[in-house]
Amino acid sequence: MKKFLAPFFLVASLALLAGCSSSNNITAGVKIGLTGLARASDGSTRVSWRVINPNVISYLVSQTTHRIYLNGVLIGTVIDREPLAVLPQAHSERTSPLASAGPAADSALAAAATAGSGAYRVESTIVVQLYGETTDKSNLTATGTVPVTAK
Repeated sequence: MKKFLAPFFLVASLALLAGCSSSNNITAGVKIGLTGLARASDGSTRVSWRVINPNVISYLVSQTTHRIYLNGVLIGTVIDREPLAVLPQAHSERTSPLASAGPAADSALAAAATAGSGAYRVESTIVVQLYGETTDKSNLTATGTVPVTAK
């Protein structure tokens, strides 16, 4: 019996170590997408965005940061610290203020508003609350076309 148990425990230990050393990405498959950019008459811009969850578990996104490029120009950053629940195989949407990147950003937004849309790239960092104070940070990048309006 001892001869059988020793190899069994050796194999089990190696499997456990291999499992611990692999990097698990908690948010694998999660995506960020822009759904709209709206420039107000006072010069402020609001960004509508969503978190898309194709997985079978829920997420509580505790913080997001988005660097947004429109037609190749950095137009600004969104920092959102309001928790956002994302249900399994669903998406959650939010609208947040954009901190402008300056005059070049304003020109790019005006041109895209005239055209009605623009090509975007968003570089996001999301923080997911796992349990208690434990969190997981993920960097995501997405591209697409977004409607741009001016009021």
